[in-house]
Amino acid sequence: GCGGIMTAPPGGTVTSPNYPDSYNNDATCEWTITVAEGSMVLLTFESFHLEDGYDFLTIYDGGSDSAAELKSLTGEVPVDPIASTSNQMFVRFTSDDIETAQGFQFYYA
Repeated sequence: GCGGIMTAPPGGTVTSPNYPDSYNNDATCEWTITVAEGSMVLLTFESFHLEDGYDFLTIYDGGSDSAAELKSLTGEVPVDPIASTSNQMFVRFTSDDIETAQGFQFYYA
């Protein structure tokens, strides 16, 4: 499986399945990241490469996908650090049934 409940401190690293090898088709992974009350979640990307327009990493400004969407990422792009406005962030990775790519690695704190 993939995804999970992450907390900071201490923070840590999140990767797509099989990283640095290619992720699987038809994957869905969901992470909820929580930091100390009064702090904000910060994601810093080490690498990012998804099938452009078909596989997505979507980042929400809260503890679920009912929160406001901060960013929807696809393709092979440099990603600037992404911060929440609260102490929680929800991240979902989805891939379709055709092509795959190397995926992503980011740090959360």
